[in-house]
Amino acid sequence: MNPETAFQIVQLLPLPIWLVWILLPRSHAARHLATADWPWMLLAAVYVACFTTALVSGGKLRPDSFKSLSGMMRLFASPWGALTGWVHYLCFDTFVARWMMNRAPAGGYRLAPVLVATMMFGPIGLLLFHVARRWLIQPDLPSTT
Repeated sequence: MNPETAFQIVQLLPLPIWLVWILLPRSHAARHLATADWPWMLLAAVYVACFTTALVSGGKLRPDSFKSLSGMMRLFASPWGALTGWVHYLCFDTFVARWMMNRAPAGGYRLAPVLVATMMFGPIGLLLFHVARRWLIQPDLPSTT
């Protein structure tokens, strides 16, 4: 498989999870996905496969790879290296969203903008969650009608 095809497939793997959490945050499926381990184990396995392929196909992993910006840039210079980095983002951003879902199970649709920010911009969503956590964690108040 070429890296472009792998990217197209990997890109879709966490998408159903995000859609359930954003569109149906209090559903049985959302709760199940927030407690399941298999999605992250699958993404971690894909990461290992991409990482191994990147190294085998001439990856530039060297002792200084993690010590300098130029070393990091060498890691991402190949298509498989860039894909490995992308899978890393997909796995960890989705895992952070899982943590949010479990920290704010009553958050419901209030959590949706934070989840979208996490899906698109990772750490910005995490920061928003911490800024709004009291509002997100509190259960819905009963209506007074």
